[in-house]
Amino acid sequence: MKKMSLYQTTLKNRAIVRVSGSQREAFLQNLLTQNVNARDTQNCQMAALLTPQGKLAYDFLVFTEDDSFLLDCDAAIAEDLAKKLNLYKLRADVDISLSDMRSVAIWQEDGYPCPSALGFVTDPRHEGLGLRGVFDTAPTLSLPEGKFEDWRHNRIRLGVAEGADEMPPASIFPLEFGLAEMAGVDFKKGCFIGQEVTSRTHRKGQLRKKLWPISFADKAPERGTAITDGQRQCGEIMSCSKTHALALIREDAALENLLCDGKSFTRLPGVYGEGEAP
Repeated sequence: MKKMSLYQTTLKNRAIVRVSGSQREAFLQNLLTQNVNARDTQNCQMAALLTPQGKLAYDFLVFTEDDSFLLDCDAAIAEDLAKKLNLYKLRADVDISLSDMRSVAIWQEDGYPCPSALGFVTDPRHEGLGLRGVFDTAPTLSLPEGKFEDWRHNRIRLGVAEGADEMPPASIFPLEFGLAEMAGVDFKKGCFIGQEVTSRTHRKGQLRKKLWPISFADKAPERGTAITDGQRQCGEIMSCSKTHALALIREDAALENLLCDGKSFTRLPGVYGEGEAP
């Protein structure tokens, strides 16, 4: 049996937006891709706020407390997210504010699931991401502090994109980046912003592109590098780490002919469970 290599990492690239008030649940239920009514206290769900055209505006994890929701989001867009939510608030009894709480992960370097830990919940996007929690102060655990770069590398090799750098706001469709497979969209909950486009795409079951983790024999090409089949561009690198990258690739592309910066690569399973093992 493989020995566990557990690490604790405070995710300094994340920030917390607190949503409280007596109408907080109805408020978020009408906006988000996730069903915030279908949860238990101390649960965690992936969710997104879309544009009316069905494109991704913000992605985040939603933690549920007794008196509030905590949105664990990309720190670079936390202030913008809070402002956007305040625009939708109108006269609802809802308070939206930035919090000083910290986002902490427990994970294994090889992408294996983690045993439970007090105050943490399973990351809903992929079991290989381990556990997540939000705290006023980082918990004291008998675990080594893992490097953020290594945690990010594990996330990329698992095929999970997050934040504005990897999912440019108002320019990508959430289903092409695997939000349905990561349980980030509830298609039975009723209305949410951008629902019509998202639900129609889901019903048709046809996506022009999908985000995949890919691996190279050596250092992965930089973000923005084109993926080609020799005659046309079939995709591009959205993010990279060491020998791995997240690549948005056309579904009609022939995998055996694809190159990136003249290099061949291996497509990994990602959130879809297809392709070769990591």
